Amino acid sequence: MRASYLPSLTLDEYLRLVATVHPQVHAVLDFDRPGAARALGVLVATSSEFDSDHGGRGDSYRRAQQDALVRWTGIRALLGLLTPDPADGPPLLLDVLGGDGTVARAAAGRLGSLDAKPLIITGDLSGQMVDRALAQGLPAVRQAAQFLFLREGSVGGVLLAYGTHHIDPADRPDAVAEAARVTRPGGRIVLHDFDDSGPMAGFFARVVHPHAAGGHAYRHFTRTGLAALFADADLPVRVLDLYDPLIVRAGSEAAAKERMCRYVADMYGLGAYFAALGDVEAAWRVLERHFDHGTHRHTPPRPVVYRRDGHYVAELPRTALVALATKPTGRPSAGGA
Repeated sequence: MRASYLPSLTLDEYLRLVATVHPQVHAVLDFDRPGAARALGVLVATSSEFDSDHGGRGDSYRRAQQDALVRWTGIRALLGLLTPDPADGPPLLLDVLGGDGTVARAAAGRLGSLDAKPLIITGDLSGQMVDRALAQGLPAVRQAAQFLFLREGSVGGVLLAYGTHHIDPADRPDAVAEAARVTRPGGRIVLHDFDDSGPMAGFFARVVHPHAAGGHAYRHFTRTGLAALFADADLPVRVLDLYDPLIVRAGSEAAAKERMCRYVADMYGLGAYFAALGDVEAAWRVLERHFDHGTHRHTPPRPVVYRRDGHYVAELPRTALVALATKPTGRPSAGGA
């Protein structure tokens, strides 16, 4: 196929590259499954707000994610839910909304010395993001959550996180069904997002949507909605609370606050808004107002700076909803498109 699949590669060129550099991943790709040609045509005609900062926040988001460990607390917990038993050996995992490989890079940075570390395939809708992941040596595939170019039962677990609200509500049932289709029996599916009535969704609605270039007109999840989504896919599910803070380190309290504000500005496309506030303390007060967790158990009540191991640590508290499902054994895979 000669149509552009990535900004830098046709599909044929991409497949040759992956076959050479990531043969284990190439073995599970399936661009010939029924409906793939149509899905591919829709995909390559789709632009994403994460392609660039022109009408979105792609460039600034990639700049923020250069430090993949800012979200390590949550990433570590999510990977632990996906792979509960290291004795099973290194699993092959799919990160459906992987961007330019933040989860894979964080895992490599913290789990790199482990023999049983997972091999993570980074997926994303944005060709720019997948290009960047490949350039960093990561196995990656451009695909939509509701139509995956992977073989049935080919991965040990599927993660949908850090952007699941970007999946159109009409496509979410197909996204869950596709995750189940590509997961082997006994493997796990983890879906992570923020409670529609919680502080993080409020921050998106009251700060990101009015002030970021691309806005944020997305519906988040509810506990009952998550449970229903998996029940409709005939997947037994538990819905959990997961503490998923943003954490940065610096040499002084002022530098830690400045670094956190810069990270949030880049991550959510708020650079112009924070600059207009005038200084770091004003931007920090915005974070304090919108990330107030009150007396929520096990979390700081609001953004804090503290000393640890000779550093000043800025911690922005976030609590996510996580649906955890195990694909039943002894039944056919779900269809997804």
